[in-house]
Amino acid sequence: MVGDLVNSDEIGQIYATLAEDVAGREERLQEELPIETTAEIHTHLRSVVNDWETGRKSLRTVPVCSAYAHELDRPLGDSLKRLLTGLDASINVLDDIIDTQDLSPRARIGLTVNAGFSAVLLAEHSPPDARNEIRDRLRDYFTALFQIPLVEQRLFASMADTEDEHRRHEAATQIYAYRSRDIDAFADIAAIVTDPNVEAEQRLRRDLRTYRARRLLLKDIRDVERDLRDDDMTPVIYLLQHHETTGDVLDAVTDLYRRFSYSEDGNKRYGETLRELEKVPDDLHSVLSGAKDHVDAAETL
Repeated sequence: MVGDLVNSDEIGQIYATLAEDVAGREERLQEELPIETTAEIHTHLRSVVNDWETGRKSLRTVPVCSAYAHELDRPLGDSLKRLLTGLDASINVLDDIIDTQDLSPRARIGLTVNAGFSAVLLAEHSPPDARNEIRDRLRDYFTALFQIPLVEQRLFASMADTEDEHRRHEAATQIYAYRSRDIDAFADIAAIVTDPNVEAEQRLRRDLRTYRARRLLLKDIRDVERDLRDDDMTPVIYLLQHHETTGDVLDAVTDLYRRFSYSEDGNKRYGETLRELEKVPDDLHSVLSGAKDHVDAAETL
């Protein structure tokens, strides 16, 4: 059986260590500056760790490394974890850049700092003999990733244009299915480094997409109040707006959740670990009831 599995604290510490290294470099640089202080860019790096700890941002590295460790029956190497941590930070930064309409100068600096240093982690820990393959996978990944805003826009429009509940649910399913591709490069890079057999690689990729779709759905449920405040539309908010009772919403969300399922072999090997990482609320009805109250209140303003 696998030894210690990767967890969010371990991944956060990788990025926190990067912040500590940068803090030391800034301190040494201070003597060369013509001013009395530094930009303290290390604080921007630590903010990413805080986003992971509070759940504001997702960690894709944890489920990928955990699933692969179960599949291979061994812990994964530190270099792979550091590489994927850099990619995680980079994707979260890009997500904020896309989603935030008005960036303050400080926010813009913080995002730029993390974009730069997360790229350093990627470059430092890409295996030399696999760099070309990783490069190609990343090119495919970013090409697919930057379609997400358009995909969401068109599918939300199709949800708004129909009164057919089945078509609304199909559009919501497609949104989560496409958004789940933001875990693909993590699964692909883990496969390049660990070299599982082809069947296992394909199964892990599919199951990690299932995990990600479920995780995104559950995160949208928890984030309803914040998304309303930020004027971010999600399929969950749309369902809350178009169902009269919490029970109806619960049925709709449950149906949506069950549209994504793990493979039989995946369930046996790492299904329990991934389900735990999904973070299903203990009382989903209660959480949705509170979310519907927020939606109803917003519609009366």
